[in-house]
Amino acid sequence: MSVRFLFVAGRLVFALSLSQLSFLARAALPTQEPPPAEMIGTREPTDENIAWMCADLLQSYHYTQHPFDHEIAGKFLDRYLDTLDYSHLYFLQSDINGFDCYRTNLQILTLKSNDINPCWVVFDCFMDRAAQRVSYVTNLLNTEKFDFSTQDRFTVNRHKLPYPKDIAQAREFWRQELRCAYLDQFLSSPDLQYTGPLRFDAKFATVTLTRDKSHPLTFDYLPKTLLTKDGNEIGWLDFTANQSNATLRLNLPSADNLRKITNHFYAASGQELGDITFRREKAETNASTHTPATNFEAVVHLDQKNLPEVYKAMTNHYVQLLNRFKELDTDRVFETYMNSLAHAYDPHSDYMGHLSAENFAIQMKLSLFGIGALLSSEDGYCKISELKEGPAAKCGKIQPGDRIVAVAQTNEPAVDVVNMPLDKVVQLIRGPKGTQVTLTLIPFDASDPSARKDVTLIRDEIKLEDMAAKARLYEQPDNSGRPLRLGLIDLPSFYANTETPNMTGEAAGAAATSTAADVARLIKRLKQEKVNGIILDLRHNGGGYLEEAIKLTGLFIPGGPVVQTKDPNGDIVIDSCRRSAPLYDGPLVILTSRLSASASEILAGALQDYNRALIVGDHSTFGKGTVQTMQPLDAYLKQKHMEFAFDPGSLKVTIKKFYRAGGVSTQLQGVVSDVELPSIWNYATEEVGESSLPNALPCDEVTSANIINLNRVQPYVAELRERSRERVAVSKDFASIQEDIAEFLKDQADRSIFLNLAGRLAEKKARDLKAQARKTERLARPKSNEKIFEITLKNVDLAQLQPPPVKTNSVTALTAPDLEDELEAAADDASRDASALDPTLDETKSILADYISLINREPLAAVTTH
Repeated sequence: MSVRFLFVAGRLVFALSLSQLSFLARAALPTQEPPPAEMIGTREPTDENIAWMCADLLQSYHYTQHPFDHEIAGKFLDRYLDTLDYSHLYFLQSDINGFDCYRTNLQILTLKSNDINPCWVVFDCFMDRAAQRVSYVTNLLNTEKFDFSTQDRFTVNRHKLPYPKDIAQAREFWRQELRCAYLDQFLSSPDLQYTGPLRFDAKFATVTLTRDKSHPLTFDYLPKTLLTKDGNEIGWLDFTANQSNATLRLNLPSADNLRKITNHFYAASGQELGDITFRREKAETNASTHTPATNFEAVVHLDQKNLPEVYKAMTNHYVQLLNRFKELDTDRVFETYMNSLAHAYDPHSDYMGHLSAENFAIQMKLSLFGIGALLSSEDGYCKISELKEGPAAKCGKIQPGDRIVAVAQTNEPAVDVVNMPLDKVVQLIRGPKGTQVTLTLIPFDASDPSARKDVTLIRDEIKLEDMAAKARLYEQPDNSGRPLRLGLIDLPSFYANTETPNMTGEAAGAAATSTAADVARLIKRLKQEKVNGIILDLRHNGGGYLEEAIKLTGLFIPGGPVVQTKDPNGDIVIDSCRRSAPLYDGPLVILTSRLSASASEILAGALQDYNRALIVGDHSTFGKGTVQTMQPLDAYLKQKHMEFAFDPGSLKVTIKKFYRAGGVSTQLQGVVSDVELPSIWNYATEEVGESSLPNALPCDEVTSANIINLNRVQPYVAELRERSRERVAVSKDFASIQEDIAEFLKDQADRSIFLNLAGRLAEKKARDLKAQARKTERLARPKSNEKIFEITLKNVDLAQLQPPPVKTNSVTALTAPDLEDELEAAADDASRDASALDPTLDETKSILADYISLINREPLAAVTTH
């Protein structure tokens, strides 16, 4: 029986991708309802007219000037199929064969027949297959017992593999992914744990154990006697008659013995069952003696899972997923269809339905209010695309590429957001300033798909000064013992205040904020502090106002061309910075990463072309070298006298391409570093960067502009690379990075998941031990004697330089327990400066120090032009 869904009213942003069904469980299937086709007949022709207009604008105004022909039609169909079924788990090969009729005639249907029926035919088929899958896996959960002792593996992301040839092969894929989902949920679930206050009498310590109210447990999991590895008794458990309460007695007559107890306990067979830890709950003052009295708490941890809770989590996820199926409306599906057409031209052209266009500013504000993260939807997951200055960046626990799988509010259960439309995830994450939100993440570089980490943040308003440029001054002795002073300017974006152009006087001075003006103030203060060299950190700079990048370039060169822009007609416009003496003429390093994009690449590329600054960091930057414009569709429809019954939204279309002053485009290949440092981003090219996006435009060249070769860098590059290579080779931090890279490449080569429980547990244990060993080694290092001072736009004019603030935003910072040396060490680690955990920045400072010494050793080469 074909199961279809009635689409409810509403026009929300749709980012559908149901290719990974992570958690499956029993649930009733929805009843049969009218198919989309029955609704299409009653709709007004607005969608058909929008489709015609988008197609016409794309072929007329897109940079490539590519007509909407059979080539674009094929890409259009592929993008739509990928959006619905990225991992090739739903559609059968016979379905794909049936859609092939659209591969060469979507252009005819869209432009000549005003026919968007392929949108609904393909989607209706997808929903049929999704319903079949739901029915099949639901039955499996009721009937099959999974065995995880075998050595088989499963490839979850089958994007590059063929579609199932028939329903029998599809069911085998569905069964294997269900096993994979179950194992992942099992491994990511917390171990069983009981807690209770610790009290002492003359002979024993007594713990009154309680169960987690939100996840009720029985005490049947606990052994009646706790044994050491050699069989000695260290604890005894007593239950009430109805098993509602339990008391644990430990052979500990006083708190002085807490450190002496064997933490791990075992069964009589010698199998390890779990461990006991103690923590200081709080300190109270005794009213009679006025002396502090300490309350202790015991935590009994068992090396096993709460299986009913695992099942409950799977069930909740699947119920939510079914509800999301029911919520899908025609507007969401249509927007996905039209986005697929826009993405057939390039990844940065988009169709935005009217609510998407309205929410565009709101979603951009997410980078300015909330947690400070830009989000995107990919393969059913909400992905961290970019971090801005704010709680997410300050906590130091979130990276671009991390995937959000759940969101929890204070004192509320977590909401599973896998396969949830992006706009709804945004609504869950956003909230009033000062409120708490907890994100459950899959780290972008996780080798184990069951890996999860919870990060709790306090929402905050991302104020202008947080987004603005800031600086640091590092002072350390050089090889001769003299103080070496290095400046760092951290620039998170290229910004400008464009709303108060007519202000004058004091008000204008307060409101007229711009990147170039702010960086100029910081440079002047760094020069006042007699820095020997400056690092401009663009690692997390995703771009912004082009004009500010041009002006900023002019602070470091004596003027000239900065960027070239070419339109579809081949006309080239050269933008230059004004000719004047540079504000800063000393040693300059630009620190970049795979996340440095757009305007950042223009600045870095110009300073590299002028041979003015040394580029250090990842192999290359992001590679976005295109320009987009937003075109509201209502005016175009009116011009063509085409009907529309509601706001038709907007089309974002790529219209120009950037080229460096030297002639090479920043598109696709980005800016290549002069000195490359080890980084996992160098190998994550399928996850981050322009090269990871389908239908990205190619890199090409135009004629070089007339620029000056300042010859400040090339005479020293070879020696700087060799010196850096020697340091990196003996660095423990970079050795850890190289280990992570090797593990990442291994996972990339295989991409399958091991479905053996013992093997996965062993892998997890090995990773945990490696992480602990790295932490222990880092904490054992002597503290640096480097002096660090913070310079912001607020304190840049103060006489006294300021130390940096502690970098934290998490409410889950270390609390009271001081019984374990590891916790004390971790607290010390948390108070250390962030630069101690940034080997890339540390090495860049060393490279700058080398650069300074080489410049001082030799006169500069002659300046030439080309």
